[in-house]
Amino acid sequence: MKWDLLEKTTFWIEGIELKDVNLGQVAATTAAALGMQSDEIMVVDVRPGMIAFDVLTRQVEAAAIAGKQQEILQQLQRIPGVELASNAMVHSEGVLGLIALGEKEASQVLVDSARLAGNIGKAVARRAVVFASGSEVIAGKIEDTNSPYILGALEKAGFKTKFGGILEDDVQMAASYLEAAVEQGYGLIITTGGVGAEDKDFSVEAICRLDPGAATPWILKFTPDYHRHHKEGVRIAVGEVGIARLVALPGPHEEAKLGCQRLIEGIQAGFDKPKLAEYIAAAIRERWQNMMKKGGNKHGYS
Repeated sequence: MKWDLLEKTTFWIEGIELKDVNLGQVAATTAAALGMQSDEIMVVDVRPGMIAFDVLTRQVEAAAIAGKQQEILQQLQRIPGVELASNAMVHSEGVLGLIALGEKEASQVLVDSARLAGNIGKAVARRAVVFASGSEVIAGKIEDTNSPYILGALEKAGFKTKFGGILEDDVQMAASYLEAAVEQGYGLIITTGGVGAEDKDFSVEAICRLDPGAATPWILKFTPDYHRHHKEGVRIAVGEVGIARLVALPGPHEEAKLGCQRLIEGIQAGFDKPKLAEYIAAAIRERWQNMMKKGGNKHGYS
């Protein structure tokens, strides 16, 4: 379990004196005592009877810092030139203040935090927001039938849902809306449309901006002609940011319905990111293959 330090990244030790000590060694020793890399902690201030450190990472492992005061002091005392008073202590505000907890207190804090985090995680996982996309929807040229269907299907599956609005055909703007949804505590964030090969389709790219490791399996592939088709084909996306899952589904209604059904089934089955993405894509891909068998490959899809 990781804790976010927010803006409280500094801690200090009182009751310590240094004489001809390498501060890099002091920082590295302290980092090791906290289960961190040597470049994740630096000494930022040294005064008579005090030394201050700054943590250079935003998140820390809970078990690595809680109750680690004695470990830090014992390790520092082994460095030549470091002298500790009998009442030497580690001080901090925020999460890093847990370093000074006793062993029993630290164990209880970890148990309580894990239980609380689990409860929060379960609540977040059941909160879903759905976005439509495209200038055609914004202009009222196309009715948004996908969002009502998906919202209804999710509610039947036990989710608390909200319609997030319509995303413009702009990758940065879309990514900003999705990021805001993550920050608002939605565990499932869905977009419909914008997964095609036109230069106005950015739903997959928006998710990839938030999760560069998103799973993006192809539905169709073809050679771009740079008139209508600017990309290699059509694909969906399943990404993860923290405990939030982001999913880009196609715009055509039957494909959105099929994708939604597979999404819910995959979540209920506990599929991970790659498996869930392929589970959704396979069904939509099969639908296209059956359509092309009946009508021929009129659009040059390969």
